[in-house]
Amino acid sequence: MFKLNKLRKELDFNKDIADIINVLKGVASSEFYRLQNAKKSFDEFLGYLQGFFRMVDTTGLQHTLLDESSLPQVLLLITSDIGFLGKLNVSVVNTALDQASADDEFIVVGKQGTRYIEETGRKYTSFDGITDEVEYKEAESLAGHILKGFLGKKFCRTTIVYPHFISFAVWKVQTYQLFPCRFLFKESAESGQEGKERNIDQGGIIIEPALTNVVDHLIRIWINYIIYGIFWESKLAEWATRVMHLEGSSHAIKQRNKKLRSQYFRLIHEVSDKNIREIFAARLTMQRSSVA
Repeated sequence: MFKLNKLRKELDFNKDIADIINVLKGVASSEFYRLQNAKKSFDEFLGYLQGFFRMVDTTGLQHTLLDESSLPQVLLLITSDIGFLGKLNVSVVNTALDQASADDEFIVVGKQGTRYIEETGRKYTSFDGITDEVEYKEAESLAGHILKGFLGKKFCRTTIVYPHFISFAVWKVQTYQLFPCRFLFKESAESGQEGKERNIDQGGIIIEPALTNVVDHLIRIWINYIIYGIFWESKLAEWATRVMHLEGSSHAIKQRNKKLRSQYFRLIHEVSDKNIREIFAARLTMQRSSVA
Protein backbone atom coordinates (compact mmCIF):
# COMPACT_ATOMS: atom_id res chain seq x y z
CA MET A 1 0.00 0.00 0.00
CA PHE A 2 2.90 2.35 0.75
CA LYS A 3 4.31 1.83 -2.75
CA LEU A 4 0.88 2.45 -4.26
CA ASN A 5 0.56 5.78 -2.42
CA LYS A 6 4.06 6.74 -3.52
CA LEU A 7 3.22 6.05 -7.18
CA ARG A 8 -0.03 8.03 -6.88
CA LYS A 9 1.83 11.04 -5.45
CA GLU A 10 4.46 10.84 -8.18
CA LEU A 11 1.77 10.75 -10.87
CA ASP A 12 0.06 13.81 -9.34
CA PHE A 13 3.40 15.61 -9.13
CA ASN A 14 4.24 14.83 -12.77
CA LYS A 15 0.81 16.07 -13.84
CA ASP A 16 1.48 19.41 -12.13
CA ILE A 17 4.93 19.63 -13.73
CA ALA A 18 3.45 18.81 -17.16
CA ASP A 19 0.88 21.60 -16.73
CA ILE A 20 3.62 24.07 -15.81
CA ILE A 21 5.75 23.00 -18.80
CA ASN A 22 2.78 23.44 -21.15
CA VAL A 23 2.18 26.95 -19.80
CA LEU A 24 5.88 27.84 -20.21
CA LYS A 25 5.86 26.37 -23.72
CA GLY A 26 2.83 28.46 -24.63
CA VAL A 27 4.49 31.63 -23.31
CA ALA A 28 7.74 30.85 -25.17
CA SER A 29 5.86 30.14 -28.43
CA SER A 30 3.91 33.37 -28.08
CA GLU A 31 7.10 35.35 -27.44
CA PHE A 32 8.84 33.74 -30.41
CA TYR A 33 6.03 34.64 -32.82
CA ARG A 34 5.80 38.15 -31.35
CA LEU A 35 9.51 38.69 -31.97
CA GLN A 36 9.31 37.14 -35.42
CA ASN A 37 6.53 39.57 -36.37
CA ALA A 38 8.31 42.51 -34.74
CA LYS A 39 11.72 41.69 -36.26
CA LYS A 40 12.99 44.54 -38.34
CA SER A 41 14.65 43.85 -41.66
CA PHE A 42 17.74 45.87 -42.47
CA ASP A 43 18.52 44.17 -45.78
CA GLU A 44 17.35 47.09 -47.89
CA PHE A 45 19.12 49.68 -45.72
CA LEU A 46 22.36 47.67 -45.60
CA GLY A 47 22.11 47.23 -49.37
CA TYR A 48 22.06 51.01 -49.81
CA LEU A 49 24.90 51.36 -47.31
CA GLN A 50 26.91 48.78 -49.24
CA GLY A 51 26.43 50.99 -52.28
CA PHE A 52 28.17 53.82 -50.44
CA PHE A 53 31.01 51.49 -49.46
CA ARG A 54 31.51 50.53 -53.10
CA MET A 55 31.82 54.19 -54.05
CA VAL A 56 34.63 54.88 -51.60
CA ASP A 57 38.12 53.81 -52.68
CA THR A 58 40.33 53.21 -49.63
CA THR A 59 43.43 52.11 -51.53
CA GLY A 60 46.46 53.47 -49.71
CA LEU A 61 44.44 54.80 -46.80
CA GLN A 62 45.92 53.81 -43.43
CA HIS A 63 43.13 53.46 -40.91
CA THR A 64 42.91 51.64 -37.57
CA LEU A 65 39.53 50.06 -38.40
CA LEU A 66 40.65 48.77 -41.78
CA ASP A 67 44.01 47.13 -41.13
CA GLU A 68 45.34 44.17 -39.18
CA SER A 69 47.81 44.68 -36.34
CA SER A 70 49.66 42.66 -33.71
CA LEU A 71 47.20 43.68 -30.98
CA PRO A 72 45.11 40.97 -29.26
CA GLN A 73 41.80 39.82 -30.70
CA VAL A 74 38.51 40.47 -28.93
CA LEU A 75 35.62 38.01 -29.21
CA LEU A 76 32.09 39.26 -28.66
CA LEU A 77 29.87 36.50 -27.24
CA ILE A 78 26.09 36.80 -27.47
CA THR A 79 24.54 34.55 -24.79
CA SER A 80 21.09 34.24 -23.23
CA ASP A 81 19.81 34.81 -19.71
CA ILE A 82 16.47 33.05 -20.19
CA GLY A 83 16.01 29.57 -18.71
CA PHE A 84 16.57 26.15 -20.28
CA LEU A 85 19.33 27.38 -22.63
CA GLY A 86 22.47 25.98 -21.01
CA LYS A 87 23.38 24.03 -24.16
CA LEU A 88 23.10 27.14 -26.35
CA ASN A 89 25.28 29.24 -24.02
CA VAL A 90 27.90 26.50 -23.62
CA SER A 91 28.06 26.07 -27.42
CA VAL A 92 28.68 29.80 -27.91
CA VAL A 93 31.34 29.92 -25.18
CA ASN A 94 33.14 26.78 -26.39
CA THR A 95 33.21 28.05 -29.98
CA ALA A 96 34.75 31.32 -28.79
CA LEU A 97 37.33 29.54 -26.60
CA ASP A 98 38.35 27.32 -29.52
CA GLN A 99 39.12 30.40 -31.62
CA ALA A 100 40.85 32.44 -28.91
CA SER A 101 44.55 32.61 -28.11
CA ALA A 102 45.93 33.14 -24.61
CA ASP A 103 46.13 36.94 -25.01
CA ASP A 104 42.69 37.47 -26.52
CA GLU A 105 39.92 39.21 -24.59
CA PHE A 106 36.18 38.58 -24.38
CA ILE A 107 33.17 40.85 -24.37
CA VAL A 108 30.22 38.85 -23.07
CA VAL A 109 26.57 39.82 -23.47
CA GLY A 110 24.46 38.00 -20.87
CA LYS A 111 25.03 36.96 -17.25
CA GLN A 112 25.01 33.22 -17.98
CA GLY A 113 27.74 33.52 -20.61
CA THR A 114 29.70 35.76 -18.24
CA ARG A 115 29.52 33.07 -15.56
CA TYR A 116 30.95 30.46 -17.94
CA ILE A 117 33.81 32.73 -19.06
CA GLU A 118 34.52 33.75 -15.47
CA GLU A 119 35.10 30.10 -14.59
CA THR A 120 37.87 29.92 -17.23
CA GLY A 121 39.82 32.76 -15.62
CA ARG A 122 40.00 34.66 -18.92
CA LYS A 123 39.90 38.44 -19.15
CA TYR A 124 36.44 39.72 -20.06
CA THR A 125 34.06 42.67 -20.08
CA SER A 126 30.42 41.96 -19.27
CA PHE A 127 27.25 43.52 -20.68
CA ASP A 128 23.64 42.89 -19.67
CA GLY A 129 21.71 40.37 -21.74
CA ILE A 130 19.54 41.46 -24.66
CA THR A 131 16.14 42.66 -23.47
CA ASP A 132 12.92 41.14 -24.84
CA GLU A 133 12.25 44.37 -26.74
CA VAL A 134 15.64 44.23 -28.55
CA GLU A 135 16.18 47.98 -28.49
CA TYR A 136 18.53 49.75 -30.91
CA LYS A 137 20.24 51.66 -28.09
CA GLU A 138 21.53 48.34 -26.70
CA ALA A 139 23.38 47.64 -29.95
CA GLU A 140 24.55 51.25 -30.15
CA SER A 141 26.02 51.11 -26.63
CA LEU A 142 27.87 47.87 -27.37
CA ALA A 143 29.13 49.19 -30.71
CA GLY A 144 30.41 52.32 -28.98
CA HIS A 145 32.36 50.23 -26.46
CA ILE A 146 33.95 48.15 -29.24
CA LEU A 147 34.92 51.21 -31.28
CA LYS A 148 36.41 52.90 -28.20
CA GLY A 149 38.59 49.88 -27.48
CA PHE A 150 39.56 49.47 -31.12
CA LEU A 151 40.46 53.12 -31.67
CA GLY A 152 42.22 53.15 -28.30
CA LYS A 153 44.39 50.30 -29.61
CA LYS A 154 43.41 47.86 -26.84
CA PHE A 155 42.65 45.18 -29.41
CA CYS A 156 42.49 44.67 -33.16
CA ARG A 157 40.56 41.83 -34.82
CA THR A 158 36.97 41.63 -33.55
CA THR A 159 34.80 38.54 -34.03
CA ILE A 160 31.17 38.09 -32.99
CA VAL A 161 30.13 34.59 -31.84
CA TYR A 162 26.36 34.16 -31.61
CA PRO A 163 23.48 31.66 -32.04
CA HIS A 164 22.22 32.11 -35.59
CA PHE A 165 18.51 31.46 -36.15
CA ILE A 166 17.80 29.18 -39.11
CA SER A 167 14.33 27.81 -38.45
CA PHE A 168 12.02 27.09 -35.54
CA ALA A 169 13.79 23.80 -34.86
CA VAL A 170 17.31 24.65 -36.08
CA TRP A 171 20.03 27.05 -34.96
CA LYS A 172 23.80 27.02 -35.13
CA VAL A 173 26.66 28.95 -33.57
CA GLN A 174 27.99 31.36 -36.14
CA THR A 175 30.97 33.73 -36.24
CA TYR A 176 31.11 37.10 -37.94
CA GLN A 177 34.28 39.15 -38.44
CA LEU A 178 33.54 42.74 -37.52
CA PHE A 179 37.02 44.27 -37.72
CA PRO A 180 39.24 44.90 -39.56
CA CYS A 181 36.72 45.74 -42.25
CA ARG A 182 38.60 46.85 -45.33
CA PHE A 183 36.58 44.21 -47.18
CA LEU A 184 33.62 46.62 -47.08
CA PHE A 185 35.24 49.20 -49.32
CA LYS A 186 36.21 49.41 -52.94
CA GLU A 187 39.91 49.21 -53.71
CA SER A 188 41.57 50.15 -56.96
CA ALA A 189 45.17 49.58 -57.99
CA GLU A 190 44.95 52.76 -60.06
CA SER A 191 44.11 54.97 -57.07
CA GLY A 192 47.06 56.86 -55.62
CA GLN A 193 47.83 58.48 -52.28
CA GLU A 194 46.93 61.94 -53.44
CA GLY A 195 44.15 63.65 -51.50
CA LYS A 196 43.78 61.11 -48.68
CA GLU A 197 42.99 63.79 -46.11
CA ARG A 198 41.53 66.33 -48.54
CA ASN A 199 38.40 66.54 -50.63
CA ILE A 200 38.65 63.75 -53.20
CA ASP A 201 37.02 63.27 -56.56
CA GLN A 202 36.76 59.53 -57.14
CA GLY A 203 35.26 59.00 -60.54
CA GLY A 204 32.88 61.96 -60.25
CA ILE A 205 32.14 61.44 -56.53
CA ILE A 206 33.31 64.22 -54.25
CA ILE A 207 34.25 63.06 -50.75
CA GLU A 208 34.46 65.73 -48.07
CA PRO A 209 35.56 66.99 -45.61
CA ALA A 210 38.11 64.12 -45.62
CA LEU A 211 38.24 60.46 -46.62
CA THR A 212 39.09 59.37 -43.06
CA ASN A 213 36.03 61.14 -41.66
CA VAL A 214 33.75 59.60 -44.28
CA VAL A 215 35.12 56.12 -43.59
CA ASP A 216 34.66 56.65 -39.82
CA HIS A 217 31.05 57.74 -40.25
CA LEU A 218 30.10 54.89 -42.61
CA ILE A 219 31.67 52.28 -40.34
CA ARG A 220 29.89 53.64 -37.25
CA ILE A 221 26.53 53.35 -39.02
CA TRP A 222 27.38 49.87 -40.31
CA ILE A 223 28.52 48.39 -36.98
CA ASN A 224 25.38 49.61 -35.18
CA TYR A 225 23.07 47.91 -37.65
CA ILE A 226 25.15 44.72 -37.92
CA ILE A 227 25.09 44.24 -34.13
CA TYR A 228 21.40 45.18 -33.97
CA GLY A 229 20.57 42.58 -36.63
CA ILE A 230 22.61 39.92 -34.80
CA PHE A 231 20.71 40.76 -31.60
CA TRP A 232 17.45 39.95 -33.39
CA GLU A 233 18.83 36.69 -34.81
CA SER A 234 20.12 35.64 -31.39
CA LYS A 235 16.84 36.44 -29.66
CA LEU A 236 14.83 34.41 -32.16
CA ALA A 237 17.23 31.49 -31.73
CA GLU A 238 16.87 31.75 -27.93
CA TRP A 239 13.07 31.54 -27.87
CA ALA A 240 12.85 28.88 -30.56
CA THR A 241 15.38 26.77 -28.64
CA ARG A 242 13.44 27.28 -25.42
CA VAL A 243 10.23 26.06 -27.08
CA MET A 244 11.98 22.96 -28.45
CA HIS A 245 13.59 22.23 -25.09
CA LEU A 246 10.24 22.49 -23.31
CA GLU A 247 8.66 20.29 -25.96
CA GLY A 248 11.34 17.69 -25.26
CA SER A 249 10.70 17.96 -21.52
CA SER A 250 6.96 17.58 -22.10
CA HIS A 251 7.56 14.43 -24.17
CA ALA A 252 9.88 13.01 -21.47
CA ILE A 253 7.22 13.63 -18.78
CA LYS A 254 4.59 11.86 -20.91
CA GLN A 255 6.84 8.85 -21.39
CA ARG A 256 7.62 8.76 -17.69
CA ASN A 257 3.91 8.92 -16.84
CA LYS A 258 3.15 6.00 -19.17
CA LYS A 259 5.60 3.84 -17.24
CA LEU A 260 4.28 5.06 -13.87
CA ARG A 261 0.66 4.42 -14.86
CA SER A 262 1.57 0.94 -16.03
CA GLN A 263 3.29 0.27 -12.68
CA TYR A 264 0.38 1.85 -10.79
CA PHE A 265 -2.35 -0.25 -12.42
CA ARG A 266 -0.28 -3.42 -12.26
CA LEU A 267 0.21 -2.82 -8.53
CA ILE A 268 -3.53 -2.16 -8.08
CA HIS A 269 -4.29 -5.48 -9.76
CA GLU A 270 -1.74 -7.23 -7.58
CA VAL A 271 -3.24 -5.69 -4.43
CA SER A 272 -6.77 -6.60 -5.60
CA ASP A 273 -5.76 -10.18 -6.38
CA LYS A 274 -4.08 -10.48 -3.00
CA ASN A 275 -7.17 -9.14 -1.20
CA ILE A 276 -9.47 -11.49 -3.10
CA ARG A 277 -7.26 -14.48 -2.28
CA GLU A 278 -7.17 -13.48 1.37
CA ILE A 279 -10.99 -13.12 1.49
CA PHE A 280 -11.58 -16.53 -0.10
CA ALA A 281 -8.97 -18.09 2.18
CA ALA A 282 -10.69 -16.56 5.23
CA ARG A 283 -14.13 -17.79 4.06
CA LEU A 284 -12.78 -21.25 3.43
CA THR A 285 -11.24 -21.35 6.89
CA MET A 286 -14.53 -20.20 8.47
CA GLN A 287 -16.51 -22.87 6.57
CA ARG A 288 -14.13 -25.59 7.70
CA SER A 289 -14.32 -24.36 11.29
CA SER A 290 -18.16 -24.43 11.24
CA VAL A 291 -18.24 -27.97 9.80
CA ALA A 292 -15.85 -29.21 12.47
